[in-house]
Amino acid sequence: MGWHLQMAKISPLLLHDRPTKPSRQLETTEVPMATSPAPASTAFKLPAGPWIGFAAVLALFTALIGIKGDLGTFLSLGNLRVLLHEGTIPAVVALGMLLVLISGGIDLSVGATVALVTVVTMRVYTAMYTASDPSPTSSVVACVCGVLAGGLVGFVNGLLVTKLQLPPFVATLGMLGIARGAAVWLAGRATLPFPLNGTPEWVNTVGRVSLTNPGLWSLVALALLTVVLLRLTVFGRHLYAVGSNEATARLCGVNVTRTKVLVYTLAGLLTGWAGVIMFAHSNSGNPTLGEQLELDVITAVVIGGASLSGGKGGVVGAMLGVAILILIKNGVSLFNVPVEMQYVLIGALLVANVSLNRWRERKNRA
Repeated sequence: MGWHLQMAKISPLLLHDRPTKPSRQLETTEVPMATSPAPASTAFKLPAGPWIGFAAVLALFTALIGIKGDLGTFLSLGNLRVLLHEGTIPAVVALGMLLVLISGGIDLSVGATVALVTVVTMRVYTAMYTASDPSPTSSVVACVCGVLAGGLVGFVNGLLVTKLQLPPFVATLGMLGIARGAAVWLAGRATLPFPLNGTPEWVNTVGRVSLTNPGLWSLVALALLTVVLLRLTVFGRHLYAVGSNEATARLCGVNVTRTKVLVYTLAGLLTGWAGVIMFAHSNSGNPTLGEQLELDVITAVVIGGASLSGGKGGVVGAMLGVAILILIKNGVSLFNVPVEMQYVLIGALLVANVSLNRWRERKNRA
């Protein structure tokens, strides 16, 4: 009996000292369920960037009106038409740029793509028109080819970023040169005009400065579709997730490669449509069009609240950013201010907005 009592006292100690095998539950790393991750923030919230921009525009115009005293011209209905007309193309491109920036990428090829689209559209239209087909079919086929050319550029950008693992900056910068060179080559180093008496009526309609411009209303429709895409679809949630944290999104089951290729392709298609509108505005296929467009659009979208590091941004902010940019350019032109002032103001706005965002991020982490 004593021997049993001693063993009863020692056994717990032996069990306690014996190296135990870790349980399988402890060895298993918990992986989030493969559910669609929600975006960082999808609730409507006007970012600080547009307020900074509008404050700068207000200060600029207050000074200019005080000096020039021409408020009536700026507030006229005619000037409103001009603002909307000038803002249509960068706003359409900004929708695509917004998607790319949310995903954590960037696209520097949009300006050259617009030029390429105008040349492709004119080449196709001229070929069909001279082949004794002046019907509306020529215009439809030419426009479709132009939009698809933009989509092809975006698709290649997506492959370069995902399959070759090139940084978006490098991939799209290279594509900028390729698209611009292709546009110059296809145009034969010249601006391509319409055939004699061959300008279709829709080109005159889209190129006209008016509130009923089809290009303007196509922008409204595309903006609404982009809102739906970002807020109400699985793709939109995946887009924010990839931009916020690509590794986490991949663990959650998001196909990151497919998402990125698709977003660059969509951006290319939107840029292609902007190129078709530019084709109508300029009445030509011009390989020199769209220079500096990428910088203007990136600046506008960032001013509108998008983050260069991804995961943030919305359609309302992007459109406000474009409005700020167009107001600055219009005011500089209308009040006969030296054109270099617009570059100074736009650059200062970009630096101020990015600096503010960085400061807010550091403050939130602290």
